Amino acid sequence: MSQPNLDGPARDTLRLIGPDPQNWVPDRNGVDHNVVVVGGGHSGSTFAFALRRSGIGKVAVIDAAKDAANSGIWLTTARMKRLRTPKTLPGPELGLPGLSFQAWYEARHGEAAYAEIDRIARVDWAAYLDWYRSVLNIKVQYGTRLLRIEPAADHLKLHIERDGKTRTETTRKVVLANGFLGAGGPYVPEVIAHRLPPSLYAHTSQAIDFPALRGRSVAVVGSAASAF
Repeated sequence: MSQPNLDGPARDTLRLIGPDPQNWVPDRNGVDHNVVVVGGGHSGSTFAFALRRSGIGKVAVIDAAKDAANSGIWLTTARMKRLRTPKTLPGPELGLPGLSFQAWYEARHGEAAYAEIDRIARVDWAAYLDWYRSVLNIKVQYGTRLLRIEPAADHLKLHIERDGKTRTETTRKVVLANGFLGAGGPYVPEVIAHRLPPSLYAHTSQAIDFPALRGRSVAVVGSAASAF
């Protein structure tokens, strides 16, 4: 029995829109990249695809996480079972139905199964993003952390850490698509951090020992949750 072509809609879409335009951005001496996208999640991956379809080559995507499973929040710190946004909102497909979550989901579970859900399961969204990067051949350089951006004449110097070593790369433009980390990282109000031992509070970006909180009341202050 033949296996269903799960990527058929995506492959047909890519065939119909034709090959990617050639890179129209002229090279500059001493500049490694046209664009560096910081963050390989759904926003960063979408930027990479959109730039490619706009004829902009030499685009690099970097992510500090060690791999896709640890990138972003979906399989790490997110607690909800389903996304908060309706399934009908436009996503990374850029108006191309064959690249949408709906096309991905229906190819695997059927039209009726998609009709039954009102919101997308968090783990399904993570799996869809993995597929999106794979079918579009979006390469993410994991384990690569941006330390500092330094202006340099008509371009930018990026101080990057990779495999425990620092190096400098140059780019014309930078896209910051690093999600939660782009807001400055985890924040715990001083009234909690300075007055309570760490055993009595946890930030949502941390691994939380939920069994230890069983039977206790929980107070949420800003982006921190405290158990008393």
